[in-house]
Amino acid sequence: MSLPNFMCIGAAKSGTTTLYDILRQHPDVFIPAFKEPHFFDIPANYKNGIAWYERTYFKSVKNEKCIADFTPSYFFEANTAKRIYNDLGEDVKFIVILRNPVDRAYSHYLHSLRDEREELIFSDAIEIEKQRLSNYKKNNDVLNYLRHSYISQSMYGSMLQFYLKDFPIENFLIIHFEKEFIAQRKQTIKKVLNFLDLDDEVELKIDLKSNPASKARSKTIKRMMQKTGWWRTILKIILPSQIRQIMKNRIQRANISSFTPEPIQEEERKRIFLNYFSEDIKMLEKLLNKKMNW
Repeated sequence: MSLPNFMCIGAAKSGTTTLYDILRQHPDVFIPAFKEPHFFDIPANYKNGIAWYERTYFKSVKNEKCIADFTPSYFFEANTAKRIYNDLGEDVKFIVILRNPVDRAYSHYLHSLRDEREELIFSDAIEIEKQRLSNYKKNNDVLNYLRHSYISQSMYGSMLQFYLKDFPIENFLIIHFEKEFIAQRKQTIKKVLNFLDLDDEVELKIDLKSNPASKARSKTIKRMMQKTGWWRTILKIILPSQIRQIMKNRIQRANISSFTPEPIQEEERKRIFLNYFSEDIKMLEKLLNKKMNW
């Protein structure tokens, strides 16, 4: 069996792509070239079965000690923890990077805005989020559910609680995005390698920022990538889904340029934190026995 024994499950927009690019340099780590399999959180993928998952993403595993799946939305989907437990067992290790929930939600919003999946201003989008997600759930619209769950994917306490029903806290390495992953990168990567029982003397390039805030260089290319047509049907016939997704990701990366978004005003940040996150963060701090100081 060549299935994952380690997962980075989130949070989305919290440096998971950077960690992915760092860890895949390690000779004892296997991570699929396609970063986010979305096997355990998207029903249409999960119904293909565990053998399909292994065959599709992990057939190139050799003798690597650590086999990984980096899908940040696994942290968000309520059924994912139980599926992972049932299919991979109780010994799976998890890394979770937690960013200030307001910043994470705003970064998520900017991503949807860049991809032309969002038309509202941030304050309006989070105000109608519950109704939006309710409608998507009724229509089994998984992708839009993920795209517009700005506040919901920042509810760390509630999400971690789901996982702790099946896995002990010792299975988790929780990384503080601002204080550890950004401010103490070298020490944090060493901590990650020790957590995974990997050689921490291996030389890795760690000064990376793999998925910064960005905007499309060409909106025409962006729109073409989102359109359906006869050419998509042909590609589905001649290319496996994993290859199609890798090609899509590479085109998208080539079509973006970094930019500095307009920051949220401090008073608005405080209002959002108090209205949406204060109670959930108290729960998180109790579960971790640790202050996050956001």
